Amino acid sequence: MSTEFFLFADHRPERALRLRRLMMAIYSYALMWLGTWLGAELSILDPRTPHLLIFGTLCALNGLFFIAIRTGFSERFHDPSLTMVQMLAGIVVITLLLHHARELRGAMLSLYLMMMTFGVFSLNRRQQVLMAATAQVAFTGLLIYEWLRTPLQQILTLSLSQWSILLLILCWFVFMGGYIHNLQQQFRAQRVSLRQAHDRLARIAVRDELTGLFNRRHFLERLDEELMRHDRGGPPVHLALIDLDHFKRINDNYGHRAGDQVLQRFATVAGQCLRRSDVLARYGGEEFVILFPQADYADCEAAITRLRERFAAEPYRFDTGLRVTLSCGLAGHQRQESAATFIDRADKALYQAKAGGRNTLRRATPAPDHFG
Repeated sequence: MSTEFFLFADHRPERALRLRRLMMAIYSYALMWLGTWLGAELSILDPRTPHLLIFGTLCALNGLFFIAIRTGFSERFHDPSLTMVQMLAGIVVITLLLHHARELRGAMLSLYLMMMTFGVFSLNRRQQVLMAATAQVAFTGLLIYEWLRTPLQQILTLSLSQWSILLLILCWFVFMGGYIHNLQQQFRAQRVSLRQAHDRLARIAVRDELTGLFNRRHFLERLDEELMRHDRGGPPVHLALIDLDHFKRINDNYGHRAGDQVLQRFATVAGQCLRRSDVLARYGGEEFVILFPQADYADCEAAITRLRERFAAEPYRFDTGLRVTLSCGLAGHQRQESAATFIDRADKALYQAKAGGRNTLRRATPAPDHFG
């Protein structure tokens, strides 16, 4: 368990996946080494096969691949998995083994196919064609080398048959590998699209689309949580209901797009004036609500006054002389008071602010003490 943690544990899942793929290749090479050693011992392969040198060098090379991937160094390259480099090393090893394969060469041509499988999920069709062509050229070079070195020991028809079989195998694999790669790409695109749709639905569920603020439903859920905490002896909770003064006139005189700009501007200014712990939401139309957890009345009043002054000073491109003000009703929660009563008291304070001339803040009157 500790070894697996050391090998694969990483804060980046894609890096851990690359390491797992590399380990699969190393396991395959280990099995190939075992088969080569047995073949040499049984004289099925040439006993002079330098398998220790071949696979020792390959292990050292894969050790460098592991370090490059594990440390993130490989992420500097276009192919962070180093797939094509690993496959090139595999082609070299397989070609060397085929040189010592004797009568088993025809069967061992399938090793090229095994090597090609490592590129199915990482390489596109063009890259797969390049790797297949490299394998075919390597085997062709081997045949030419053997014909030049020992022409009397070579059988032309057998060499041509092996060369043709390898070509057919690689062509088939490129076709199937490209098909599988395209399916994988389509699956990834669909998965990304589904994730984006899910994220959008999640945002819609809690956010107002125009202003980006929390919506009314999410605000009421947060309100219930804070009131329960306050009822259990938690810190004070205050609630402010805000209404933009004469907003209907803006829509009537400048159009709804101008009205939308005003709402968005309020959301931006309010976000700058409030604490991170404060919950700001669009309650409906031009009405907004702020939940102040862990704040006394003086802190809330100071925050709203700051917001009211800054918002009133905001200029608008559609009318540089327009100044939009706001009215606010502020209420402090009383223990065991329901959310509906709490909001209603803030709403009545807001009505008093609007009736009193607007562009002001009114504090809600305490609720009658009949909660126990």
